[in-house]
Amino acid sequence: KPSFNQFGSPGLVDMPTADAQPEATLSTTVSKMGDTTRTTLGFQILPRLSGSFRYSAISNFTSPASVDGVYYDRSFDLRYQLVTETKNRPAVTVGLQDFIGTGLYGGEYIVATKTVAPGLKVTGGIGWGRLGSYNSFGSTGTRPAELLGEGGIPTYDRWFRGDTAAFGGVSYSPNKNF
Repeated sequence: KPSFNQFGSPGLVDMPTADAQPEATLSTTVSKMGDTTRTTLGFQILPRLSGSFRYSAISNFTSPASVDGVYYDRSFDLRYQLVTETKNRPAVTVGLQDFIGTGLYGGEYIVATKTVAPGLKVTGGIGWGRLGSYNSFGSTGTRPAELLGEGGIPTYDRWFRGDTAAFGGVSYSPNKNF
């Protein structure tokens, strides 16, 4: 079973993996790190297509839209598993994070995950936006930096644009129930 990251998608801590849930799986997650609380409703729409609707509350965030010192943000993610994992190849997923929200959590990625031993998985990918903002190795053009008010509009001008960075991680589960 895939684990969920702090954005409510299959992933590790704060990054995506290429894993998918069984079809028609509905999931909910709540995470809190520092001044940020994220509540997510995730759903596996089709065997390879999944989505997440997230509502976040960020304390101490300076914005005209803040209410009593808390900024509330809605975002929506979609991800599609291009290739499923086999004995000789990893699963590969492409995703759009916060693609019709305010852009605060906006990011796009291509990620691969491979089981290398029972319970041991390795994940690596490249990301743009939030996922490409640290130790970038290249760029694919200019990405607007401003937030989009209340969101709700697809952010086509940002998708797969801007700095690009690599990310990766390892997960281990000692048995199938953990």
